[in-house]
Amino acid sequence: MSEHGVPHQPGPGQQYGQQPGYGAQPGSGQPYGYGAQPGYPQSPGYGQPPANGQVSGYGQVPGWGTTPWGAPAPWPQGPGRPGVTTAAGVLGYVTGGLTVAGSLLFLVGSLSTGGDAATWVLALGLPCAAGMIYGAAQVMARRSPTPLFASSLAAVGVLLLAAVVGAATYDDDDDIVGVAVVALFAGVLPVITAVFARLPATLGWTRSGPPA
Repeated sequence: MSEHGVPHQPGPGQQYGQQPGYGAQPGSGQPYGYGAQPGYPQSPGYGQPPANGQVSGYGQVPGWGTTPWGAPAPWPQGPGRPGVTTAAGVLGYVTGGLTVAGSLLFLVGSLSTGGDAATWVLALGLPCAAGMIYGAAQVMARRSPTPLFASSLAAVGVLLLAAVVGAATYDDDDDIVGVAVVALFAGVLPVITAVFARLPATLGWTRSGPPA
């Protein structure tokens, strides 16, 4: 109501109860307060999406894989070596060292007493041990983990072969159980080493940069 007692009539385009500042934006038809205010920039992240339709920060992680020209791309998880990769290298050294010790014992025993077929097979762990030590050094130097993986599997294969040969040649059940138990327990570390050598973090880190 105006000061002279005459009810206030709304002007053109103005509705009853409309608060100041909530009128229509010029040329948009959108009420003020629900879009961009005149003189105030629009908040980041609430405007139009990028031209490619992909929200920044939710697409593919940049820099992992290869560049368009085929060169290794940077490792996206920082410059340090992943923990599982370090574990693969350490396990390679440990497993290789233990395999060397065990294979030498079996070899010396076979040479001194003539040995049996299963014992001679277990002595074949020596080249597998050399491969694991070499492969561990390769992984630690940010080179291919394939030698570590392959030599670990070869060591497992030697143990399985020794168990099969023992089961086929031993007459005493206790000897068969003994060689099977040796193969079972000795095969735990090579299996774990092979798994760590093929984890995605190990493969990604060794393939994504120059040798350390």
